Amino acid sequence: MHDAGVVLDTPALLAYATGNALVGREIAAIADEGRTVIVPALCLAVAYREVSTDGCTYLDRLGGLPHVVVTPLEHDMCAVLGGWARTLGLDLAQAAMESSSIPPTPLLTDRRLLLEELLPKEWPIIEL
Repeated sequence: MHDAGVVLDTPALLAYATGNALVGREIAAIADEGRTVIVPALCLAVAYREVSTDGCTYLDRLGGLPHVVVTPLEHDMCAVLGGWARTLGLDLAQAAMESSSIPPTPLLTDRRLLLEELLPKEWPIIEL
């Protein structure tokens, strides 16, 4: 298991790909702490679908950073992921699952209200 510092969901990845300074600072701070930035594979795939060609370059670089881990979708996640996806969609459901480690890992997102339909209000969310 990685010493995870933050999980980036699709909106966070899209913000990063368009030069959002908050996301860049958060990634740098986590790296400075020697911790890992978690990028769920489904979020990354959706970000690639949505981003411009210039933004793809940022996503390519992000995935190659030594403190960034792109987490795959695993078989044992599918039942919970499918249930959560009814409310959150597949990409955000994977991000929420990655965030649900013990203790929970903060999730960088602009979807707090949607997440609060499923997760407790005190869930560690860093808002975009």
